[in-house]
Amino acid sequence: MKNNEILVSVKFNIKNRVRTLSFLVVKDITLKEFIQGVYYGLKNFNPDESIDADTTLSIQDCFQAFEQYIKTHCELLILYTIMGEYSKVDITEQSMDVLDQQKKVKNNYDLSLSSLGIVTSSEFFITDNDMVTNVPQLFDKGDREKTYILRDNNTLEYNISTRRLNVIEPTVIDILPAGDMPTKAKGSLLDTIAPPLITGLGMVGIRFFISQFSSNSGLNDSMLAMTIAMPFMSAVTSLYNRRKQSKDYKQSVSEWKEKYENYINETIIKKKIVKWQKDEIVYLNKAYPRMCTLFNQTGEISTAIFARSQNDNDFMRVTLGESDEIKPSFQIKAEQKDDIFYDVRYKLHPPKKGEDECPYITIEIPPKHKNKKGYQQTTEEMKNQFLLTELPYIFSTTQETIGENGEKEITGFKFLRDSSAKAEKPPLLVDLKNIGTLGIISKNDDVSLNFIRHLAFELSFYHSPEDVQLVFFFNKEKDVEKQSDIINNYMFLPHANELFDGLSQFVFDEKSAGEVYSQLQSIISERVKSNSSDEPDSNSLSEKVTQIICFVLDDYDIKEKAFSKYIPEAPKEGENYENSLGLTFVFIQKEKGMLPKYCGSIVELDETIHRISNRYNLLSHETLSKLARGKDSSTTTDDIIEYTNFTNDYIFNNGTKEHPNSEFDLAFRRLSSIYYTRIAENGKVPSLVTLFELFEDIYKLNNEQIQTDELINIICKNWSDVQNNDVTRNMKVAVGKNEHGITYLDLHENADGPHMLVAGTTGSGKSETIITYLIGLCVKYSPSDLNLMLVDMKGGGFSERLGKLPHCVGTVTNTAGESQGISAVYMLKRFLESLNAEVKNRQIILSDLDVDNADAYIRTYRKVKKIHELKSNPNERAKYEELIQEIRDGKKEKQIRYIDGDISKLKPLSHLILVVDEFTELKRFSSESNDIDFIAEITTIARIGRTLGLHIILVSQNIEGAINDDIRVNTKSKICLKVATKQASKEMLGTTDAAAATMPGHGRAYILVGTGSRYEYFQSAYTGANKNTDIKPATKMTYVTNTGEFISDFYDSTKHNDVLKAKNKKLSFGITQLEYVVEKIIEITSQKTSNGTNKYDVPEKIFLEPLPVLLSDDNDEFNEWNEV
Repeated sequence: MKNNEILVSVKFNIKNRVRTLSFLVVKDITLKEFIQGVYYGLKNFNPDESIDADTTLSIQDCFQAFEQYIKTHCELLILYTIMGEYSKVDITEQSMDVLDQQKKVKNNYDLSLSSLGIVTSSEFFITDNDMVTNVPQLFDKGDREKTYILRDNNTLEYNISTRRLNVIEPTVIDILPAGDMPTKAKGSLLDTIAPPLITGLGMVGIRFFISQFSSNSGLNDSMLAMTIAMPFMSAVTSLYNRRKQSKDYKQSVSEWKEKYENYINETIIKKKIVKWQKDEIVYLNKAYPRMCTLFNQTGEISTAIFARSQNDNDFMRVTLGESDEIKPSFQIKAEQKDDIFYDVRYKLHPPKKGEDECPYITIEIPPKHKNKKGYQQTTEEMKNQFLLTELPYIFSTTQETIGENGEKEITGFKFLRDSSAKAEKPPLLVDLKNIGTLGIISKNDDVSLNFIRHLAFELSFYHSPEDVQLVFFFNKEKDVEKQSDIINNYMFLPHANELFDGLSQFVFDEKSAGEVYSQLQSIISERVKSNSSDEPDSNSLSEKVTQIICFVLDDYDIKEKAFSKYIPEAPKEGENYENSLGLTFVFIQKEKGMLPKYCGSIVELDETIHRISNRYNLLSHETLSKLARGKDSSTTTDDIIEYTNFTNDYIFNNGTKEHPNSEFDLAFRRLSSIYYTRIAENGKVPSLVTLFELFEDIYKLNNEQIQTDELINIICKNWSDVQNNDVTRNMKVAVGKNEHGITYLDLHENADGPHMLVAGTTGSGKSETIITYLIGLCVKYSPSDLNLMLVDMKGGGFSERLGKLPHCVGTVTNTAGESQGISAVYMLKRFLESLNAEVKNRQIILSDLDVDNADAYIRTYRKVKKIHELKSNPNERAKYEELIQEIRDGKKEKQIRYIDGDISKLKPLSHLILVVDEFTELKRFSSESNDIDFIAEITTIARIGRTLGLHIILVSQNIEGAINDDIRVNTKSKICLKVATKQASKEMLGTTDAAAATMPGHGRAYILVGTGSRYEYFQSAYTGANKNTDIKPATKMTYVTNTGEFISDFYDSTKHNDVLKAKNKKLSFGITQLEYVVEKIIEITSQKTSNGTNKYDVPEKIFLEPLPVLLSDDNDEFNEWNEV
């Protein structure tokens, strides 16, 4: 689907039987032409199709319904236009005009589809029920003020604007360790009071022993009392100190516990972990909004549409739904430490209601009785308690535990969670670009189709059709209306219509599967070739390719197809899969064992299990222990890998209450209706340009004037107006139209020339493009100023159309001598000899006037000839003297000599255009001839002919590898139409623009001058249009099938439209515009002057046909040989 085309449908609903037919048309087709196309197309179309007659209309049923509707209705109902809810186009007095065309056309009947607000996804509704209700607007009136596109105009021309990229800064939370808990003084109560007691008893004993020998009993008693008091006081003091130390210890432990709990709860959990998790969840939901938000943004034509580019880090990243098992972007620095002497534990508690809704920890100090011999803490006491030294590790690697009764108890912060009441879960993201193959396991067909629709919409919303194309392999289905129901959302989507040319990207049977596999193989094999040809040391960026995503519900025996070799293979362990070919598969199967050998990730979509797992998983020893504890002998490693569970109302349910799944239809239509201007296929470039349109003087003539001598007068005026049409100054003529107006080509050496390359596949319009330029030159310049020499290496069709022009001084074809037994190699040798002779002749001619280039010679020749014409005319004496002075000022004796000398010896000189059509064929002929290299010879002539007025145009369809350095250096201009390979486009343009799948054929082309000083995209002229301008060019419509090849000849106005055919019979078809112009030019050069001489000089032939092998004896002058 090109930018100058739209894909519209006609929906029939007759007696509760339905049928939807889609058509690809140029957007500037008129409503009248469209209605005629549908009518006569259906009338003549008789496909072999499978339908349910009870529910589905056949093609003939559709024709009868359409015919009846047009005859009996005054208005045509069109749904999903950009004008409003629906449009009723008045076709009053036109209902019968489709059939007999006897009544005058009203205004809107001759309006183009685009001017009526009809865009891709618009629908013409044919029904036997005149009541049409609840038709949603394509774009709501309320949204029109939200976007400049809807506010300023109705073209829906969308510009992909700049995008701001945001990346979350990688951050690490470093949790400080708690440090050692305050230690308690060692020793028991006995250890505290024993020393003073022992000391006191000793002193008492000693004092008692002394008192036995002392005579002063009173003194002894007092001293004994003091001795007893001192140790008692010491014991009391020790007991006090012990009690105080115990109190201080408990206070220190309490302060240590409170400070560290406050640090973890306030600084780490509340201010960092919880806050950062909430912020990250909000960001992720803004960056990757839910489907309901995308619906709204589509209606507003948000700048997020098509905004992701292949260089963005989120390219092809889509959401699967919402999950509370998404890891945060920040890390908690964690090391698992073992400390056999550490027994302080902590426990993480859920948020308290009514507070700040943050989890918090409490540190559990070991109880006193734990130190008693033989005591062990119970399992219940230790439940979800962890050593305080393991806190960072537990925080980063765990989230929660599930009890025997199913209750969850928080243990860490491994995943993004927000426990607030209105919290949303973060999105689950999957990167499709480098996943290789995504495996889907689902036994529910509806869930499978919902999953595909979800992914397809996100891919289409965020990525342009140039970057992403979708291919669908659905389960086998023969009924066309059931097929339409399945592809209803995707049928208009540019992402599902631009990969192949004339082939559906939806597969429903073996035949269409084979056609799609063949096309895919061609595309991918070219990419493989392109990758292998890239220089390994090149610093240039790899070529961006359109990413192809294949949704496969039925693989149609892909393993038996040659294309199977491109199914992604598993990378080496530990390495990431690299998508070097731009190909991704999404396989949907009912059992895991049916998935292909390699899947980067597997999504399980059972009734109760909605989860995704990756191919590679890093298992910790804690995880391995689960496998060892498995009670069931069938337990495998698949049971312990890490799964991410998710939910999605748009996959597993019917959407949400506010935005049900039914909104997908409108959202897909909106995406389909939006188009954006691409340099490769600018939609403003006209779809068709006739030859007469390029010549302003001719185009303003009506048909009656063209049939008279007006065209001859215009051509004669051009030839005689040498001052404005001077071949020595420019060779500028129109070759087509771009979005701004006329596109010109000037092969003068000072402009776009002198030489040029032209490339394009068969049917691209390269011959028409070159013929347009050549005939334009012949209309502008006389045969005295410009000549043509044509080498046609593909049978002579090209040269036959221009070979009779008086400007043509020779034609060579690869088949010219076949009837005479003369080989093409011999003809080419004669051609090269003639061309080399012409080069030498031109060099000699230049020396006659002592000039070094053809333009200087032509200007001097004109002056000398004019001097001799004015010599006998006294009225032009001043001009005569001026010209003589100009010659004398040049101070060249050879030129001065001709002022009064004989000028009959001077030969006229013209610019010579040499066209070699299919020049790559010359390589083959060079291999057949050992003594000559045709391409090298022509390249040499191009190099030395620059100053001799020689211009060489080399044309080919297989340009790849044919352009050598000599050709590249000597060709300044290149015209590239649609080519088959990206390499061919790169050789011509330096880009892959001309090889894009969306690049139209039939005359769409690029012109590149130099290294980029001029780069235009244009539509070249169609020279085959009828000279009778009352006969309009053919209108064509393509029937877009649900699967397989499109019906490109569904409608051709020149073949199928009975009314037009009858009308055209009354008109004089005559000949084509090209043939008419050639005829008139020949007529001009055959005109005679009053004295019987030719009015215009006709140049001599440079290349003469060889003599025939056998001479006829019909002529009397050969009869004498019969007697011999």
